[in-house]
Amino acid sequence: MMASVRSTAQVAETARQGIGILGPGTQAAARLENMARFLDFVSESTARAAEQAREVLHTKPEATNTPG
Repeated sequence: MMASVRSTAQVAETARQGIGILGPGTQAAARLENMARFLDFVSESTARAAEQAREVLHTKPEATNTPG
């Protein structure tokens, strides 16, 4: 999961570099900016989900008091 986060963040950064190459204000640059923003969202959401899953998986279940 975290490798996917890093990879997605890298693609977002590459898109941002493309904005400078294509020239801000162009339609292609606007598409790259939207793509980068979306990939940032996906990357951050995936990282947050992985962290939450780690917390769940490393938390011991509470003992239940059931009469035996």
